Amino acid sequence: MSNIDKTTIKVRAYSDNGNSVAPRNNLTEEQNNALELVKKTALLEEERKKSLEYQKAIERLQESLKQEQAKTAEMVKKMAVLEAKVKELTELESKVKELTDVLSKISSVTATGKAS
Repeated sequence: MSNIDKTTIKVRAYSDNGNSVAPRNNLTEEQNNALELVKKTALLEEERKKSLEYQKAIERLQESLKQEQAKTAEMVKKMAVLEAKVKELTELESKVKELTDVLSKISSVTATGKAS
């Protein structure tokens, strides 16, 4: 056997355990900046779309609030009218009771006068 046959070469197997250094990016600084700008522009566009959606939702809620406030104001007016009618009916009931008492007294006096 020759010496070549007895010699072994140890080759380390590749393993990526997170400690390895990432290969250098082949992009220039200007290209990296452009890429970052594109990413940030995309994020801004997403945020703009979300903001528009939120703005539309706010406008719908404001309109709904105005309608509810109008309904509430109308209900307050109707309630005031009903309360005025209840007060008027209470006064009328009081007058009817008073007149019924007076009529009862008149009938009593009339009955007493006929009996004599």
